[in-house]
Amino acid sequence: MKVLLAVDDSADSKAAVHFLQRIQFPAKTTLYLLHVNPLDEWLRLGTSGRSLRIVEQISRIRAEAATKMQSILTHMEEPFRNSNLAVHSIITDGSPGAEILRAITKHHIDLVVLGTRGLSKISGFVLGSVSEWVLNEAPCSVLIVRGKPRPKKTAKGMNILLATDGSLDAHKGLGFIQNVGFPTSTVLTILHIVRKKVHQTAQLLTTDRIQLAEFKKLAQDLLKARGQEGAKLLETTRNTLSSCELKVIENLAFGHEAEEILKAAKRTRADLVVMGSKGLTGLRRFILGSVSHKVARNAQCSVLVVRKNGTGKTRDKR
Repeated sequence: MKVLLAVDDSADSKAAVHFLQRIQFPAKTTLYLLHVNPLDEWLRLGTSGRSLRIVEQISRIRAEAATKMQSILTHMEEPFRNSNLAVHSIITDGSPGAEILRAITKHHIDLVVLGTRGLSKISGFVLGSVSEWVLNEAPCSVLIVRGKPRPKKTAKGMNILLATDGSLDAHKGLGFIQNVGFPTSTVLTILHIVRKKVHQTAQLLTTDRIQLAEFKKLAQDLLKARGQEGAKLLETTRNTLSSCELKVIENLAFGHEAEEILKAAKRTRADLVVMGSKGLTGLRRFILGSVSHKVARNAQCSVLVVRKNGTGKTRDKR
């Protein structure tokens, strides 16, 4: 696996580092730490005041910023080196969103990780706009990290919400959970949503292994054929995860996708929502936004949007 972590000196970047420390990646995983110095900011700083030595000012500021950032990156590398990851640091100039997308293609990245709204003291560039850009354009899976740096929480269990609809993207999300390691006592909630009509009432069914038969019957009684299909999908997903040492809970919701995922994330106190990128396309996507985009924008926790083409070689058009 190849992972790209976009960083600056903000609290959001530190939170992303600590979040990744809680995950055990597969052997031979390569982690790239990327920092981008925005060129437009160099020009603004270089032309400030009355100095006529614009080139000299820009060169000096860039050199100072690069030295400072290299020190920060070196510090960030240490905990990952202890986990036997191959770590590489990259500092470049340009537009943050464009440079992140360029690095994804160049290094064939499977997963790109960003803070949600970091504000770099050097760049003054709001990372929220960058994360939105990357989420829209990246050909690989995108992890948006929310929260504060919590080093003491690294070894504690996580609450993970996996939203599944049986699609290829959702299956790849399932594969991510299978291929990485999570802290002991992690709880995984598998959620499937049966879409309701406007006049119908939202409902929620939940179960563990002991109540499975009763869960299936109730799903069929309340939600008919679609409930039965949803219960079967949840059971199949659970069985696929049988080799993982996770406590698994099944949720079958009757409602609207983004709304139910956000409600489930809040109800389960999720640290991470894992979902596919399947959603609206074209003009409707631009106006309404896909389910994954709505969740990524509004969830109070970290969100992993999984795309089936995760190599950074081809663009997922969805």
